[in-house]
Amino acid sequence: MSNQTSDNKRIAKNTAVLYVKLILSVIIGLYTSRVILQALGASDYGLYTIVGGIVSMMNFLGVTMMSVTYRYIVVEFGKGEKGDPRKVFNTSLVIHIALVLLLLIVGETFGVYYIRNIANIDSSKISDALFVLHLSLAATSFVILSVPFNGLIVAREKFVFTSVIEIGRTLLKLGMVVALAYYCGNRLRMFAVIMAIYTIILPVSMYIYCFVKDRDIIRWQFNKKRSDYSGILGYAFWIMIGAIASMGQNQGSNMIINLFFNTVVNAAFGIGFQINNYVMMFVQSLNQAAIPQIMKSQSSHNTERSLSLIYGIAKFAFFIMLIPVVPLILNMDFVLKAWLKDVPQYTDVFATLLLVGGLIKCMGAGIDTSIQATDKIRAFQIFYSLAYLLVLPIAYLLFYLDFPAYTIIICTIFATISVLIFQAVNLSKITDFSIAYYLQHTVFRCVLVGLCSLPLFLLKLFSENSISWFFTSSMVSVIWIISMIYILGCTNEEKEMVKRNIRRICKIK
Repeated sequence: MSNQTSDNKRIAKNTAVLYVKLILSVIIGLYTSRVILQALGASDYGLYTIVGGIVSMMNFLGVTMMSVTYRYIVVEFGKGEKGDPRKVFNTSLVIHIALVLLLLIVGETFGVYYIRNIANIDSSKISDALFVLHLSLAATSFVILSVPFNGLIVAREKFVFTSVIEIGRTLLKLGMVVALAYYCGNRLRMFAVIMAIYTIILPVSMYIYCFVKDRDIIRWQFNKKRSDYSGILGYAFWIMIGAIASMGQNQGSNMIINLFFNTVVNAAFGIGFQINNYVMMFVQSLNQAAIPQIMKSQSSHNTERSLSLIYGIAKFAFFIMLIPVVPLILNMDFVLKAWLKDVPQYTDVFATLLLVGGLIKCMGAGIDTSIQATDKIRAFQIFYSLAYLLVLPIAYLLFYLDFPAYTIIICTIFATISVLIFQAVNLSKITDFSIAYYLQHTVFRCVLVGLCSLPLFLLKLFSENSISWFFTSSMVSVIWIISMIYILGCTNEEKEMVKRNIRRICKIK
């Protein structure tokens, strides 16, 4: 068996494992959210959300460093014998220790001051809020310190280990939250303890795993070379610029919508965003499984392998998202009413347009990873930031001219298309990426399968608001889309691979 075939099977296996973890996590997460709300009540749950938001905001740099750390450790492994993952690991660990100290200093000063003097919290709940703050800071510190260990596990592509731990801790959280409903003491504080335990389990598990499997790499050795720290932090700066722009565009969109409309429209926007995020999680699982392979191939100068993954990942990310998106759009009214009962105006339009934008974004899956592997990210991050931030003033002007609320999503879709075009052009300049082959092999097949899915929307002429119709139309849609993916979306080689796998599963010789 060739190394490339083995690597492709590893991607497929890791993707399947991540999918199982994701499905269980989403199902349990949706149920757990309802139980938590009932156990705590809206007031205490809102208080926990406020304090958690404060900690998340202060940990913004720590979140940014996650992707940076993954990149440097994975690339170092891709260099083979020339790489020095131990040096990169220890350099990253020093940076994250500094981030923990910064978080604790800011959290225990500004965070405490904010809760005592600024936040709109009842005076009788101040002590509870401070308890939640201290515990959240401690748990988040564990998460930050685990980032280099997580990067090492990602580089080793040990997704089965992390998925098993995450499923286990999710089930544990469910059990503890159900027990919370029968707890007679301070439920807010007990919930903070439950969430701290839930948060700490994964970092501690990662440390133990790395100590057993990669003891030589994680052995402490202080790196005195300043250029190594400045290189990682300089790279992190440009990643942070893009992250700030993305967060600013999302939050800014909410603010601009609120200026011209009302909170009901804000709720519709938020619900649409939540639906899109759940669907995008499935695509991110494929992307997450492929990232180490793309970066390792890029850093080892195996350009052909790296580009082959990009062309394939972008195409199959689109197909994977298309499978749930079409039934969702087709039955959007039924899904929203079954889920929410009282559906805010424009929710169906927001959700549909966001899903369409997500489909377009999928066609760039893998391209940004390849750009990051080259270390030449400045131009892309600047364009990415400008493209999405420009959505805000343009949407403001259009709203001023009495355009409908969903116009801002249409502007975002155009920004996504412009970023996708720039990504492809930029990658073609710094690697052997072929725009012509990408258009022919990836974009054309995605558009073709997408267009062949449009006749399914004729089913709306016969739609009924019933669970039986939902399952029937969804089943018809999924079978049709998978058939179109196989007939029109797959190459002859990919079709043969599918046949071989089916024969092996069915044990047909």
